Amino acid sequence: MDLLVTGATGFVGAALVPALLADGHRVRCLVRDPGRLIAPWRNDVEVLQGRAEDRQAVWRAGDGCDAAFYLVHGMQHRLRGLVERERETAAAFASGAELAGMRRIVYLGGLIDEDRLAFVSDHLYARHQVGVELRAGEVPVTELRAGIVIGAGSASFDLLNAAAMSPVALEAPWTAARVQPIGRDDLLAVMQAALTDPRAADQVLDIGGPDVLTYAELVDLVREVRGAPEPRRLRPRYLPPEATALAAAAVADVDPMLTLGLLQSVAEDTIVRDDLGQQWYGHLMATSARDAVAAALA
Repeated sequence: MDLLVTGATGFVGAALVPALLADGHRVRCLVRDPGRLIAPWRNDVEVLQGRAEDRQAVWRAGDGCDAAFYLVHGMQHRLRGLVERERETAAAFASGAELAGMRRIVYLGGLIDEDRLAFVSDHLYARHQVGVELRAGEVPVTELRAGIVIGAGSASFDLLNAAAMSPVALEAPWTAARVQPIGRDDLLAVMQAALTDPRAADQVLDIGGPDVLTYAELVDLVREVRGAPEPRRLRPRYLPPEATALAAAAVADVDPMLTLGLLQSVAEDTIVRDDLGQQWYGHLMATSARDAVAAALA
């Protein structure tokens, strides 16, 4: 197939492109700054400069493409106005994809409890609203909702790794929230399978690995796999997310705005609630959290 990938400079996009090439697909990458796209596969793809929020750029880049992967987000810029910016970008992309005659958009969103939409963070709500705007267009959308992706280079995993190496473990209330992580390679396998699966058109599918843990248990798992020493455990009465984000970003070398957006979401359970995705693709998501962590650290 002829495919358009947005977000090719990000963690998931940079891993997805070579997997698509290995499957025999032809890939175009729409990027804001072509100079930032430094990868061993760069000469194997067509690189086009443009923004996902520019309908004309999406139309030109996607002309002749069968499908597109929507893997961009605006958290690294600023959180104020995030939801509206994400809505506008998704609506413009959907319109450009329609003009280009695409037959599918595959979007990687976030696991969310639909019954708690009024209470979730701006980050999670923005990811939800992107799916809404994409589905409002004419091109069929497959929305894959995932939680923490475990893989080297993932911002979420970098933060977990930094927490695991810390001599102090903070037992804040949000560390009891449940997560259902998925290994990077399992995620890529599901994305590739959904692309060509006619059942997945116009579907929203929760996906996740076989293990459900709390954040604290996941950090402890990373610490155990690393062989790091047992930390001193503290239970603060109050822990501002802004202060935590700045400290975590500095230690993990992750963008502070991205870190704050992620940490504002950790109080919510990010687990699979609708098991349709597990029924269809569960065999592709069998890697345990322990094995995924070991692979990422290796």
